[in-house]
Amino acid sequence: MTIANRLVFFGCILFTCYCAQKYKQKSVPAEGPSPVAWTAYSALLNYIAYCIAGLVFAVLVTEVGIPGTESVMELVYAGGIALVISGITLLAPRLTIDLKKMMLVVVFLMSTATFSRIEAVDVADFMYQVIIYGAMYFVFSVAYIGALDRMSMATIPKFLTGVPIGIITMFLMYLSFSFFNGVFFGYLF
Repeated sequence: MTIANRLVFFGCILFTCYCAQKYKQKSVPAEGPSPVAWTAYSALLNYIAYCIAGLVFAVLVTEVGIPGTESVMELVYAGGIALVISGITLLAPRLTIDLKKMMLVVVFLMSTATFSRIEAVDVADFMYQVIIYGAMYFVFSVAYIGALDRMSMATIPKFLTGVPIGIITMFLMYLSFSFFNGVFFGYLF
């Protein structure tokens, strides 16, 4: 994954967490799900949609082929398939309008950023990488919303609040989890 793809990936995680963070609990005992539960639920649906879109993309590309300019059409296929599959996941119960909007955008961005960049020899290898990237998105989303919850109690300088601390945290999380690249893909970073 190139640095641009990683930034899109991190942006999707930040977007997922910030959309779910809007639903903070204001009473004790809590009324409704916590931001962590909203993030886990929506990230799981995004993960499922991303994996199904990856499977459809891999089968379509290997069985049907790609007409026209391959680099452009791969992005068109990836984006179109992602929109259709994520549109189906919007039928899941208890989703708010904000989370539905986020889910369409996140699955579309992750699919267009990664599907055309994955170098695989067959559908199984492609799906292996898609499942790993999707799982990484899910784990990072849940871990980051937990970090956001802890950061809400800390005193953070004004210039670092919001997106800057989010990007710094995402890169630190990526570095701490980067050894999985060596385990699963045979390279570091």
